[in-house]
Amino acid sequence: MKSSLIYSYQVEYGDGYRTFAESLVQMELAEKCGFDMALISEHHLVENGYFPAPFVTLGAVAVRTRKLRLAPGIIILPLYDPLHVAEHGAVLDVISGGRFTLGVGQGYRKEEFDAFHVPLRDRAGRMREEVEVIRALWTKPTVDYSGQRFNYRNVMLRPQPKQKPAPPIWVAAKKKSAVELAAEVGDAWFADPITPLEVLKQRLADYNAALKRHSKPTSGVEFPLMREVYCAESDEQAWAEARDPMLYVYQEYLDWGHMQDEQGNPVLPGDKGALEMLRKRFIVGSPETCVRECRKYQHEFGATNMIMRMKFPGLAHERVLNSIKLWSEKVMPHIQ
Repeated sequence: MKSSLIYSYQVEYGDGYRTFAESLVQMELAEKCGFDMALISEHHLVENGYFPAPFVTLGAVAVRTRKLRLAPGIIILPLYDPLHVAEHGAVLDVISGGRFTLGVGQGYRKEEFDAFHVPLRDRAGRMREEVEVIRALWTKPTVDYSGQRFNYRNVMLRPQPKQKPAPPIWVAAKKKSAVELAAEVGDAWFADPITPLEVLKQRLADYNAALKRHSKPTSGVEFPLMREVYCAESDEQAWAEARDPMLYVYQEYLDWGHMQDEQGNPVLPGDKGALEMLRKRFIVGSPETCVRECRKYQHEFGATNMIMRMKFPGLAHERVLNSIKLWSEKVMPHIQ
């Protein structure tokens, strides 16, 4: 199992530069410690300043790192023109020396779709066509494409990506239909940290069944899994330091109607018990606890890359650095 970091940039201290600068130091440490990737997530129209431009952010990360693979985790693909995504991804792959992975998802917040004048009901159809267009632009000298939503005639992409045949495309998905689409058009399904574990098992079965239908292999498949993670010297210390910063993020998800109970039913905004329910889906504790949880995801789900959000608003920079160090020294040797 590989170890990677993912960042959602809620601006802290009233200073977006300081928030980002601290993350760069954390990524540089992670690179020295043998972590695999750094991913940047995206949202729009969020009052706390959540960074809305992952391609720009990744460009800055690319010039400060040498080994970490780089990915948006994820961009809300239906809000974009696929030609722009293909261009930005190709340039990032070139300037990073072939370290780019494209992470995409359908999105779910009506406010974002309304602002970009994209119908929410059209997101699945746009996803399929956009991934097809992007992959064609990355692998063909010129592209002709005729779809219901996108049409191109004799379009070329320059420069081409450094990776051949193309950078990998990870597709984030939660619902059965979205997971099946990930199997159809993507190189990997990127599983989220919100879906209950029993539902996640069913979605994994749905994914493998869809891979078979599309004549794709089901063994040796890359399976990146995102979790909320914090490692400290003891379980008690880890929860004491990370609980409130983690739950700050999940209050947003609850307000957006993006949480599910253990049976996969929607959790209504305002549910007072919802946030504590999530503890079993987090990986928080001593190195021994973190190793045990990772092995569970390896054995029960076949996870190949643990995508970890370790930085949360209100969690001190020095504590994040300590969590990265502990993970590299006392967890990674037991799960690689």
